[in-house]
Amino acid sequence: MTRESAAARAALERVLAGSAESRRSKLEPLAGGTQRRSWLATFADGRRAVLRMPMPHSNALLDVVTEARAMDAAAGAGIAPAVLAADADSGVLLTEFRAGNRWAPADVHRPANIERLAALLRTLHALPTELPVFAAERIGSRYLAALPRDVREPRAARWGDELMTLARRYDERCAPTAFCHNDLVAANVIDDGELALVDFEYATRAEPLLDLANLAAMNGFDGDEQRAALAAYRRAQPTAAELADLTWLVRMVRLMAWFWALLGEAHADDSSLYAPYLTELAAHLRRD
Repeated sequence: MTRESAAARAALERVLAGSAESRRSKLEPLAGGTQRRSWLATFADGRRAVLRMPMPHSNALLDVVTEARAMDAAAGAGIAPAVLAADADSGVLLTEFRAGNRWAPADVHRPANIERLAALLRTLHALPTELPVFAAERIGSRYLAALPRDVREPRAARWGDELMTLARRYDERCAPTAFCHNDLVAANVIDDGELALVDFEYATRAEPLLDLANLAAMNGFDGDEQRAALAAYRRAQPTAAELADLTWLVRMVRLMAWFWALLGEAHADDSSLYAPYLTELAAHLRRD
């Protein structure tokens, strides 16, 4: 038994209070994410669940109990797996396993899937929420303040100033009216004929356009795809003003994600895990 599997076994027994089913279950690692932290638990009666371990030096916006409440609200609308257990002290989350395919990066670029995801976001955004407000300036300031002094990245100062300018613009102009997922990478979409979302640890109460910007920024949407996503969401052709707002919001999200990855690289045991994210985001930021 590896150290990781032993830790997952102990976490499952803890979150299920040492029940017999936790001891008899089979655990297998699940792919996806920057670090291996999710495990498929198969119980003796055939039921399956997903065990998600906490991530060291996490920059998540929600604690696991708040995340569990958010995820359960989405599950009630049929767009997320239900939460089975959440342990506040350890940060472990246990959810139902939803059979289906996790989207690969190519899936999110298909026009039909952009339409489907826009419909899912309309459902999500209409849910009542008591989530914390997305405070862009506060989040950006936290990321910048947490950067180690010895980070050797010449663009950090310039891009940090730009992030804070856009973050202040967001806080001044955008009303927190909707339940937003705020981490719409392709791998967080489950497709079993219907779409569902997982990993709600960055969920917030925010301007709905933030999720469209997150979708575009985290999946490398070009201008035509950004227009298509906004048109699908609005169910009408977007105005020039709406497209302009989406453009600067995409830029803000990319900058925020770049600093998130820079922090992850600085603190991770294996910094190479973050290199692809930094490279891809930097390439987009230079082209924007």
